[in-house]
Amino acid sequence: MNLPLASLWLAFSALLSPPGQAVPPGLAVQGQEEFTALRQPVLGLGIEVDATGQLYRLIATERPSDALVVGTLDQCQERLVDLLRERYGRGRVNLQLPTLGGVQLWTDAFWYADWRIQEHVYTGHFRLLDPADQRIAWGTREACRARFEAERTRRSLSLESSHLVVLLHGLGRSRQSLQVLKAELAKAGFAVAAAGYPSTRGSIAEHAAGLESLLASLDDVERVSFVTHSLGGIVVRKALASSESVWRQRLQLGRVVMLAPPNQGSELARSLSTFSPFRALAGPSAEELLGELEGLPAPACPFGIVSAARESEAGLNPLIEGDDDGIVAVLETRLEGAADTLEVKGLHTFLMSDPEVVRATVRFLRSGRFRVEEESAPR
Repeated sequence: MNLPLASLWLAFSALLSPPGQAVPPGLAVQGQEEFTALRQPVLGLGIEVDATGQLYRLIATERPSDALVVGTLDQCQERLVDLLRERYGRGRVNLQLPTLGGVQLWTDAFWYADWRIQEHVYTGHFRLLDPADQRIAWGTREACRARFEAERTRRSLSLESSHLVVLLHGLGRSRQSLQVLKAELAKAGFAVAAAGYPSTRGSIAEHAAGLESLLASLDDVERVSFVTHSLGGIVVRKALASSESVWRQRLQLGRVVMLAPPNQGSELARSLSTFSPFRALAGPSAEELLGELEGLPAPACPFGIVSAARESEAGLNPLIEGDDDGIVAVLETRLEGAADTLEVKGLHTFLMSDPEVVRATVRFLRSGRFRVEEESAPR
């Protein structure tokens, strides 16, 4: 192992210490340019690895020259969990039971390997859910993150791919509506996050801000693509409107597939805008679809649009002019600059589970075209 003298001394010190014990105070790590971040920092703590890939250190990001632990990866991870527990606790008393739903009350604030931390739209408290939607911890965001890091270390959690596809549902729906797409994209080799947000409880800008916060917290991801249904497409367009977002500086932007997006606003929303029950149930986002979303740019990456129709001039819904899927007109889905478009016979509500649409979505994420089969692995 060809290490600098300072690194050899630190390695020897770590071997003399019990697992997880900190380096003596004031012992600075020299040659820090030889260490690189192994993963994204967690609440001010980071794990780095040296050029040989055999020596690790835990640092406080505000003082990166002073190591808290130097040694094996396991030692650094165990100390990280201990420090997080000491600082933020274990959350409130919790029974590990399945959640009772409330899909219109929670925003996904963090995601990793189908574990997620969610924020309640009204109370502002957080909960940690496992892949089976059991509540593992709740309380502050920091306490939930501390518990997740303990589970991540204990279970050796990892992602299947560094290319993540984020799925975003439509108005009044939940991430469960995208389970067919999620399963097929996972089979195709992508990492897949079906993100939840309270679509009837906030504005498009608020939903986009929540999505950006989620993206900024991603770990082990190099490239991110999106598949959206209905309103989800507008939320992603809003989130992509700023090229200066924190996550855009770190992640490559892949492709976007929008299923039945109201890109030109919604004639149905305009027709129902004076109907009080609709306004109460649909929330602020629906009101923003009354116009034509002027000023909202198209995604600055290859994007494709899938629309559903009756394949008749009369369409399905008498409140909508032209052909439609019952909710959105075909013409309303159009957006200048699309790399490809696809029109299928079907209904708005079930479009994301249509076998033809699912296959076309996988093809577009791989090749940038809906009708070209690409056998290569995800990039």
